[in-house]
Amino acid sequence: MKKILLIVILLICLVGCVSKPDISSNENINLKSAVFTIDGQKTIKEWIVLGPFPNNPVDKELPDGSYHTGYYTDYLEILGGEEEAIFPIDTLISIKTDEGILKLKTELHEINKWDILDFDNIFNKADHKVAYAFCYIFSDKNQDADVYFGSDDGAKVWLNGNLVHSVYVGRGITYREDHFKISLQKGMNKLLVKVADRVRDWGFVFEVFDAVAWEKFQVEKREEEALKEFLNCQIIQDGNPWDYTFYPGKFPDLVWDKSYLVEKVAGHFPLNVQWFDENYNKVISPEKPGRYAYYVESESPKGFKIRRAGTMYCQPTDFMLWSERPRAYLDYLDCDTFDKRAWEQHEEQIAFFTGRVMVLSMMSQKEGAVLMSYLHEIEADNNISPFLNTPIIRDHDYHLALKRKILNVESKWPALKFPQRTVNRANVLSEKSFQKAGFRQTSVEKLREVCQKWYDESGVEFVICAARHGEIFFHESFGKEVSKDTKMPLASITKLVTGTMFAQFVDQELIGIDDPVGDFLPDFPTVGKNAITMRHLFTHTSGLYGHEMYGGLHNPWMSNVIANGYELKQFVPGKWLNYNGTGYNLSGKVMEMVSGKSIFRLMQENFFQPLGLKNTVLEEDLAFSCNTTAKDLATIGQLLLNKGSYGDLQFFSEQTFEKLLPTQINKYFPGIDSEWGIGLTWMAEKHPETSQKGATILGEKTFGHGSATACVLRIDIENDLVLSITRKLAGAGYEKNLQKVEMVIVEGLSD
Repeated sequence: MKKILLIVILLICLVGCVSKPDISSNENINLKSAVFTIDGQKTIKEWIVLGPFPNNPVDKELPDGSYHTGYYTDYLEILGGEEEAIFPIDTLISIKTDEGILKLKTELHEINKWDILDFDNIFNKADHKVAYAFCYIFSDKNQDADVYFGSDDGAKVWLNGNLVHSVYVGRGITYREDHFKISLQKGMNKLLVKVADRVRDWGFVFEVFDAVAWEKFQVEKREEEALKEFLNCQIIQDGNPWDYTFYPGKFPDLVWDKSYLVEKVAGHFPLNVQWFDENYNKVISPEKPGRYAYYVESESPKGFKIRRAGTMYCQPTDFMLWSERPRAYLDYLDCDTFDKRAWEQHEEQIAFFTGRVMVLSMMSQKEGAVLMSYLHEIEADNNISPFLNTPIIRDHDYHLALKRKILNVESKWPALKFPQRTVNRANVLSEKSFQKAGFRQTSVEKLREVCQKWYDESGVEFVICAARHGEIFFHESFGKEVSKDTKMPLASITKLVTGTMFAQFVDQELIGIDDPVGDFLPDFPTVGKNAITMRHLFTHTSGLYGHEMYGGLHNPWMSNVIANGYELKQFVPGKWLNYNGTGYNLSGKVMEMVSGKSIFRLMQENFFQPLGLKNTVLEEDLAFSCNTTAKDLATIGQLLLNKGSYGDLQFFSEQTFEKLLPTQINKYFPGIDSEWGIGLTWMAEKHPETSQKGATILGEKTFGHGSATACVLRIDIENDLVLSITRKLAGAGYEKNLQKVEMVIVEGLSD
């Protein structure tokens, strides 16, 4: 019966296609099609592919709300449109587009070993393109099914001519990112997927569950969620779970916030708690107000080594925080819906309410105990750097010192040296002359005009800094509320900053890129399938996921939580690439352990201050939290362009710099077909105005990192050029305008 239905469908398909006037005749049309039979839980493995088609960015919003022609345009009108189209394998098709007549052939392709239909591989790493994938789903009855879908980038899905899913977004493939339901008819169901690529990777994964498989999966998912929830369980006061303060005389009893879940996953076991005072001395009871820390180390019946720590504040007996009514003055939050003048007029009302929020927060959050401890300890000292004496850095310093003492590793590693003086002076950013920069002065006004039009079109304020041969030839702000000194959030360019800091450890042979994490942190294996390396962490191949997971860097024993996750098989290293920030935070825990400096202190003392960055702050997360100016960001770019040196300081050698650059991951982890560096990715974009294969706007070996806030850092080795743009979001026409900026810069180069 299945074969008869298949033949009928294919004959209809063939007749329909051949009858279309613009489909080339082909006597050798292959009747074979891609057919998927729904049976349990499976990823669709075979697809008939057609493409690529243009996906150019446009200035004005299209009728469907998108800004990309390919996402919006129905390229299958010749086949009856996207709702009706079917196409057999090896059919030649001529389709008219804005770029001319495209002669394409439908081809059968299989998913790769990661279950992805990889358009990037099929079409030789094309950018700004669209492709279609077609198949049939055979069902032996009318039934509903569940679909998990992930795509890079935006996508649309049709079943039997009905649009069942659409997403317009720029993203990488994340397995099971989208979930939607479909209704299958008995027999053959035609399925069409359209994926609109912007830049870099391009493809999708399509996973289908019938009702039985979906119910089984839900049971497994609930178990998995329980394991994840266990990893996030917190230590709290027994009977007073919302407070992290106490009074002198007796330490509070500590328990798990979800003891039932801990017992279910790890078994029943006591919490072995030790208390330490502000000088890291183990104490039995709190005799005076101030900072105290608990450290829990327990072994569960199921073999988990549990380590947790946190700060609590012992407050004076005559101090009742809840009775205070302080004012807390809040800087204006830059939001279009907040009237700045009205904000200033209501400053006192805002201050009183913000003070109330602060008191409630101090009473009910861990950060309250951190702040109270900080206020208790600080002293007036004109010599203290404001960048180094913050509540976060002070708390991190404390817990790192306590951890190294508990583990008895205080003298295990040599000290990390500061950047060293060198006789070979490298370029530093300066503003001397256009001639030295090799940039035509006549192009400056053109660049200014392009930037102004970009701002006028998008309404998004930004600051741009461009330098060549170390000479800044353009540094201006666009927008009423920003100046060249305005700090902006870098988002994921922070990962590049973290990788650059790590380079100092590599250069001084304190940590190797392929060293196991277990060489530096307890509870991690150094050999075997669960052994993760520093390369795993920086190239997103550790099996970890998410950003700021498990309390992030503010959890003193985040590393122990992650180690238990590997024991629970929540994470599998070296199997696939999953973009995340958790690995970068774990790399920070390694750098802390080796250097004896908390990672945020390390960033300031060994990186930002020697480099002369006076407007750069990083105090939350190593994957997304750096805030800086366009010039400071360009300075980091110049350090990398100089291959590790800046002025008369060498931060790391050229040999180490080469190790940071993106490389094929499958050299280290077979099966992962992607390129990544140590916080660096290739960033050269295809030139939009030439058909020459491989032609890029900036040099082919331009590198940097992307950003969710649409900040830009391009480091062009070929042209000895650094381009930085700081902003808070992309806005309309982002890709097109960025290309224009890059093209004007390249056209203005005079040598």
